[in-house]
Amino acid sequence: MDNPPDLPGVTHHFVDLGAGVIIHVADAGPADGPPVMLVHGFPQNWWEWHELIRPLAEDGYRVLCPDLRGAGWSSTPKDRYLKNDMADDLAAVCDRLGVGPVKLVAHDWGGPVATIFMLRHPEKVAAFMGLNTAVPWLKHDRTALINIWRMWYQIPMLLPVIGPKVIADPKARFFKMLASWVGGDFETPPEDIAFYVACMRRPGYAEAGSRWYRTFQTREAARWMRGEFDDHHVSVPVRWLHGTDDSVLTPELLRVLPEHCSDFQLELVPGVGHWIVEQRPELVLDRLRGFLTST
Repeated sequence: MDNPPDLPGVTHHFVDLGAGVIIHVADAGPADGPPVMLVHGFPQNWWEWHELIRPLAEDGYRVLCPDLRGAGWSSTPKDRYLKNDMADDLAAVCDRLGVGPVKLVAHDWGGPVATIFMLRHPEKVAAFMGLNTAVPWLKHDRTALINIWRMWYQIPMLLPVIGPKVIADPKARFFKMLASWVGGDFETPPEDIAFYVACMRRPGYAEAGSRWYRTFQTREAARWMRGEFDDHHVSVPVRWLHGTDDSVLTPELLRVLPEHCSDFQLELVPGVGHWIVEQRPELVLDRLRGFLTST
């Protein structure tokens, strides 16, 4: 686990942003191709996109798959893991690699980070596509309130001491339960769970993952509910592909997007859960190609 897994056609950059932050980026496709940035979720890393990288690179795109700080082969600085800082990491990576504006694609925790990147650095983003993910905008109504209980799963992971142990459990008991609950009828392959748990078991990564959630619940959630980003509006095209069997990120959360995006389109996919990239890679690739050619 010292080095990223090999994938034909992929080169690896380790971008030093200073202050102990080094971001690993898997890079494929022609250097002068239109840049596409794929942002992973949790507990995943850049490898989440491995089935999509080669086809997109062969289409002529420069495909950039960063590991967010605290994940994959990026560094694990001892900080709070504010999503604003993680978003700024993506902007800095674009600057250091000399690319942009990029078309962003994001899943799970990658979605809020990528959205904030787009809001804080609008000149660096040409379009955005979300895959079973959320945004830092919230509806302030009864429907949103009664769905708060769905975030219960974050509590074991965010607790000091306990959280890292849960995340780094070699038997992955919590992750297996969670994967089944949010995945609908899709059963996450055991080898995928084993791979991501092995990544998290390296020194520092389980603690970093725990801080992703602890920072959100203790600092960011209240700020987002108070409207930290409510005055931000997006003019670039925004597309969403969302499996309806996701038990946490239900379609109700997406009602807020048309209020902030002037060009928004949503496709709901029945029978697909949270792990849409692994469950329906051919569907995701088809919609990504449409997104990239039409925006």
